[in-house]
Amino acid sequence: MQWLRQLLQRHRPQIPEPLWRDCVARLPFLHRLTTQELARLKQLSERLLAAKSMTGAADLELTDEIAALVAMQAALLVLNLTLDLYRDMTGVVVYPAAFIVPQKITDHSGVVHEWREPLAGEAVQAGGAVILSWEDVEPGPVPSSRNVVIHEFAHKIDMLRGHPNGYPPFLAAYHRGLDARRWQQAFSAAYDDFTRRVDALDRRLPHDYDDDNPEHAARYDTLFDVLPMDPYGATNPAEFFAVASEVFFVQPQPLASDYPEVYRLLAQYYRQDPLQP
Repeated sequence: MQWLRQLLQRHRPQIPEPLWRDCVARLPFLHRLTTQELARLKQLSERLLAAKSMTGAADLELTDEIAALVAMQAALLVLNLTLDLYRDMTGVVVYPAAFIVPQKITDHSGVVHEWREPLAGEAVQAGGAVILSWEDVEPGPVPSSRNVVIHEFAHKIDMLRGHPNGYPPFLAAYHRGLDARRWQQAFSAAYDDFTRRVDALDRRLPHDYDDDNPEHAARYDTLFDVLPMDPYGATNPAEFFAVASEVFFVQPQPLASDYPEVYRLLAQYYRQDPLQP
């Protein structure tokens, strides 16, 4: 943590080059960026770390590597935008593994259901923090389409105008070519289609489906592998936007193939096109 302590005390903090290169090497989806874009990403990451607190929870030692990896993935979303999109965020809290969060919903009959659920990440509304599980953030040896950092920071952008709904704020300085009606129509149509696809695949699972059953899990993987993104995107429009943002940056081709209009709109919104060399 020596570097991070120094970073927070310096007027113009700088991530050490060896640490930066090691972190970039661990994130294959950054390899498409040009030298100039990587330099800008580094500057944004440093500014984000200087502006927002980052702390470890549940005895996690917040290392320089953890801080850099989280910051650079969060900065990727706003590489060609502005860190002001994160102004509603107080900071980042990192747990060693999934953390337990109380959940409560009221069903259509008015019955309140409460339970405790382990989460890999959470974006807290109304000026709250982004909470992450390092076990789920840490890059593995096999590239994945899932990215909890991008997911939760996409939520934070979506929350800038209040409750997340899959319709992030359009900024006059960056999004003049985006049409709100076109966005709503394209995302609504894609979300409805994706939900139908997920529901159809769910019906093909065993009636006694159990995640801990290896045969059931293998069946699930085979069925849902045809989707362009994680089925969690079918939860609601806000989750669809966050999951679509994940794959847009990490594994964009299936999204572009299945929902080309959503891909084009995300490219316009983030002002990046991951499929362009």
